[in-house]
Amino acid sequence: DSLVHHGHHFGWAVHAFCNTQTLLTNTIVLMSEGASDNEESLTAIERKEYSIFRELLCMVPGLEARLMISLEEEVMSIGEHIQKGVNGARADDTKGMKSAIIDWITPKGQSLNPHIPRNVKTERGFNHECTGALLC
Repeated sequence: DSLVHHGHHFGWAVHAFCNTQTLLTNTIVLMSEGASDNEESLTAIERKEYSIFRELLCMVPGLEARLMISLEEEVMSIGEHIQKGVNGARADDTKGMKSAIIDWITPKGQSLNPHIPRNVKTERGFNHECTGALLC
């Protein structure tokens, strides 16, 4: 799905922790009230949200037109698809980070003692001497 794909890119490049349904709902309301035409009248949060929304519109061809003709349920569905991509981007980032952290904390030419398996979570965090020290 192209919305999931674009959402994935949006999550990497713009906002990894965005709630896209809230973003779409709030900015569509702002646009319908005409508040988006006069950004000085917006609060700092609304301006930031509207700026993020404009970046999303630039990334997804035809999104603005699609949103303007969609019913509320369709807007929610669009938001869900984009959110699925954003969530996937965040999961990819954290998944790749776990192995990179193990590589980073392991001294060159040595191994950690005790060894941290890459696929077992119970040996990580505060449960391991090396990672526990870094977390404190």
